[in-house]
Amino acid sequence: MHQNAAQSLNRESYTELIGYIKDESRQSFRYLNIADDLANTLLIRALKDSVAEQFTDQRQEYIGSAYQKAIEDLFEYYHKICLHYSLSKTQDPELSADISQEAIYLLLASKNYIQDVNTWLRQVTHNLLCEHYRSKSEQKELYASLCSEDEMIKELMCPQNTLEIEGLEPAIKAEILKTQEYKEYGSMASFRKIGDFAAHLKVSNAVAQKRKAKIIKNLRSRILLAIGWESGREILNYNQYNAILKFIRNIQRIGRTDGERGLTPSSLLQNPDILKVMEGITSIDDWGITMIGNKRFRFHIFHLSLQKKPIIATFILNLNERNHIKFESCKRNKIAGIHPILSKVQIPKEMGRSLWSYEQIISLLDS
Repeated sequence: MHQNAAQSLNRESYTELIGYIKDESRQSFRYLNIADDLANTLLIRALKDSVAEQFTDQRQEYIGSAYQKAIEDLFEYYHKICLHYSLSKTQDPELSADISQEAIYLLLASKNYIQDVNTWLRQVTHNLLCEHYRSKSEQKELYASLCSEDEMIKELMCPQNTLEIEGLEPAIKAEILKTQEYKEYGSMASFRKIGDFAAHLKVSNAVAQKRKAKIIKNLRSRILLAIGWESGREILNYNQYNAILKFIRNIQRIGRTDGERGLTPSSLLQNPDILKVMEGITSIDDWGITMIGNKRFRFHIFHLSLQKKPIIATFILNLNERNHIKFESCKRNKIAGIHPILSKVQIPKEMGRSLWSYEQIISLLDS
């Protein structure tokens, strides 16, 4: 990010701009590690403003005004982190606005050095919500849900042999207990050993293990959908997931020239939109999926190449009750930019979605 911005400035001007930002931010916010966030926020604005000309002609005036605007943009972003998190828990705009303002106040008033502002704000917002509901007897269920939700989600997403639903809200828990997925899970979990489960099914241990994995994946999918998840592979049940994998195997053959293309279903080969989108895509290196309606999904594929730019495409798919895929449409996506991500950068997610916009994500990338 810094390097791209530097291309619109000469080296001397660029160094002066970055130095000014970091010096000023450290003096004004001595307890907050926001120098890099602030620098990148300003550079994003600089790119939009075609800064090279302004910087040369009105150097000091531009630096001062741009710096103040960058502070406003950054703290508006911090405020949105708190507001989004609070709203996702309470659905109460007035309360969420109050909680968000309090979290920002505590950030600015802190006398302890804060290294990771984003994580700190999320935790403080969570704590403020807990404090708000702790004293309200009529909201005991929501308070208990807030206190246990984080741990429950962590356990739910871990690859393990058991699933716990005790952290769910009472209404959602009651709904899950009635599902076929939970009944199958309860039956399977009653056997202490996989051999006992296999004997009950009259199958081999390997087949029983596969059946167990299917049951757990189906229940995990049901729970995530019940608490509002819409994105991520985890929302797919076992059969949906395998239907998507089969679709991937078929469409990636279209871009190949190694003789495998003939194995692709004729319905895909005859669709001109798919043929156009898949041109040059010899492999699908990553993919993502988002639910956009009942049984309707937005499916993203990524083809990575060392020689050429990555190729990104989006498909709109329907999965019927028998998990057969019906293709609606597809298109190639324009690449906004290619950026290396620092290993220390952790992009916060809420229900499978990133909480950050594209600009916010690249603002934390290495220079």
